[in-house]
Amino acid sequence: MSEFLIRSFDDPRSFTPKNFPQGVLPRTSVESYVPWALTADRRVVYARTGEHTSWRGGSAGLRPYDSLVSQDRRRLAESALGLMALDHPQFTAEGVGQVNLAIQKYLDHQLVTNRAALTRELFAIGQYFYTGGGSGFGRIDTVAKAALGPDGVRKGIFNALARGRLDQKISIHDAVGRKVLPALGSEQLAAYNHWGPILRQDWFDDAAKRGRKPAAQRAGATSVGGIVRPEQAGAVGTTAIARGRGVDMFQRDTARTRQPQADAYYDDVDARNLLFGAGISGTTGSLLQSAFAFAGVFRGEPLKQYVLAIVGYLVGGGMHSYHESMAVASKAGLPYNPGAYASSLPQAFLGSMQYAAWRTDYYDIVELGATHWRNNAGALPSHLSRQLTPS
Repeated sequence: MSEFLIRSFDDPRSFTPKNFPQGVLPRTSVESYVPWALTADRRVVYARTGEHTSWRGGSAGLRPYDSLVSQDRRRLAESALGLMALDHPQFTAEGVGQVNLAIQKYLDHQLVTNRAALTRELFAIGQYFYTGGGSGFGRIDTVAKAALGPDGVRKGIFNALARGRLDQKISIHDAVGRKVLPALGSEQLAAYNHWGPILRQDWFDDAAKRGRKPAAQRAGATSVGGIVRPEQAGAVGTTAIARGRGVDMFQRDTARTRQPQADAYYDDVDARNLLFGAGISGTTGSLLQSAFAFAGVFRGEPLKQYVLAIVGYLVGGGMHSYHESMAVASKAGLPYNPGAYASSLPQAFLGSMQYAAWRTDYYDIVELGATHWRNNAGALPSHLSRQLTPS
């Protein structure tokens, strides 16, 4: 039994608490509910469908559940999800483990057969992990790679791959696929190149078409978790290390150059009232390229786990919204209903106490997130904007 706040025409506060079995609001043709208001202490008030269109704030200082509230609640929910993925690697252990093991085997083989070249290529990507004072997420240390030398960088990457944090492992998976594999070659390269056009389309990396531009003001490194706005700091947890967040580095480019796939993507974002974080996620694509190249194509629970690890790295890390990642992951065979969550998440997480608590705290998003087209404030489809630059 769970308690929900339900709109009331009799209570002077305009809502009353009501218990529902199994913690689920009815969703039938006779009775269903949608988010209607937010209390002063940020609790959601639900109204029966049909009673949600009128407004009477009552005596409790309610705020209408509008487009901005919908997006703020989604930022909080997705940030909490990403941080749980980072903090609880047991939810992603099978999926991450099989990719990790495959990459370890590849690197071990290269170490035996091509030691000098492997050491050279790992040193070439060393700045991602030994940053010389930089704040990249997934880093091993802020010391400069030159201070360790090629052998030190190689040993550090091997050690992080075996015993590091989740963000370090995922960052290594990406860098080995993007940089080391093309340089050294192997039978895995054909699979990596096959998935490239599917998972990381050309417009993702075209600055004019991608739909993002540098933020007017750049923020420094922060440990604020996820993709919440800076003023929401404290509403969710923090990351293990301070890092520059993509959501602070970029803003939406409303004058982007038209491109059919980009038009369709942003039309969907706007129609469903989804979030712009830093634009569609090319890193999700390159990570899945790497995963499929080294570990072979996998589906079901392992894929869901690996994608949840990507969500930890990118959403928990503050680089992208959930949809920006899932829109790419769905091209790899991941089930995804835009705005919804459960069908994309692994059973290892869905059966946990952490999921139950997250679902309770953010029921309006976790269970009803696919209905937030109701809150899109009547936004016109992106492709109709007169601000767009002709292609």
